[in-house]
Amino acid sequence: MPSETQSAPSERSAVRRDRRNLRTAAPVTQSIPRPMRYALGVGALAVALVGSLSFANAAISIDDAGQDAVADVEDVTGRDDVWAQVSRSDGYRAPIELEAGETVNFTVTVDGKSVDLTTTSTTTLADALIDAGIVVDLDDVVSAPMGDAVSEGAEITVERVGTQIETVVKDIPFETVERETSSLPSGTTEVETDGVAGSRVTTYQAEYSDGDVVDRTQLNSVVAAQPVNEVVLIGTGVVVAEPAEPAGPAEPVAPAEDDAQEPEQPVAYSGGDPRAIAQSMLASYGWGSDQWGCLDSLWQRESGWNPYAANPYSGAYGIPQALPGSKMQSAGADWQTNPATQIKWGLGYIQGRYGSPCGAWSHSESVGWY
Repeated sequence: MPSETQSAPSERSAVRRDRRNLRTAAPVTQSIPRPMRYALGVGALAVALVGSLSFANAAISIDDAGQDAVADVEDVTGRDDVWAQVSRSDGYRAPIELEAGETVNFTVTVDGKSVDLTTTSTTTLADALIDAGIVVDLDDVVSAPMGDAVSEGAEITVERVGTQIETVVKDIPFETVERETSSLPSGTTEVETDGVAGSRVTTYQAEYSDGDVVDRTQLNSVVAAQPVNEVVLIGTGVVVAEPAEPAGPAEPVAPAEDDAQEPEQPVAYSGGDPRAIAQSMLASYGWGSDQWGCLDSLWQRESGWNPYAANPYSGAYGIPQALPGSKMQSAGADWQTNPATQIKWGLGYIQGRYGSPCGAWSHSESVGWY
């Protein structure tokens, strides 16, 4: 029996044999040697680096190309000779000059009326009718081709066919309104506002047969513009008649007692205050209220504002003491009794001889009469 020291190597030898047998039974594979695996790794890395460098070079080339294109554009900016050669596909459009053509006059007969129209030799008949507001339906018969230009002196007829919508515009006459005003002399008139006619638009539906209307129905009627009334002012102001001979009373001369003529008159005037009448007339002569004091003093001295006052020596009469009193007849037939008639004449006399009541009063103050 072998000893323990000899049996141990034998067991190890058996284990080695078993391992060899297992390797022999396993599938045979060819492993890549380490040097070759290193070479393949380096090659793959080189390929990746080459691809990256190629992409970078391509990007640089694109960027350079863009900068070159910008430089090219800047180089040709402002050069008309270059831009004129650019094709239409590049967005350039040369201006198109259209000739208006010569003026053409022609006549259109439509809806029973003849209308004289003006257009140009380059305008088609269809456009000319549209510009004139004449609507032509597809069923209407036109004596000339709608797509052709209109010739000078042409006479076009439009024959309606079927149902048509028509509009008729009629004037609405204005009215005259009269208004009285004291700012104008009596018997005169003045137009304050000119009258303007309005307009009414009526729409019809018309049935045509062989160019003639066989039926017409009103669809609508609208006032397009209201008329403006004419306003006429009627004057009611007082008319002051200028004396035929604006001569004032002369210096009083004491006549003989036999020559003195004193008209029959009441002792005092019992009517309304003549001063109010005189004050209302000052403005019509262009005088202000500053002249009233002079006039009041003047006629207070002359007559005391009495329309019946008479000078038994000179024959002067009335509020202004006209000499002779019959001169006031130019202002009205009632000069002997109406203070308004006397005041009209008196103010006209003062205006013609002295310019203003204060001028007459100044003269009276200096010489004692006016």
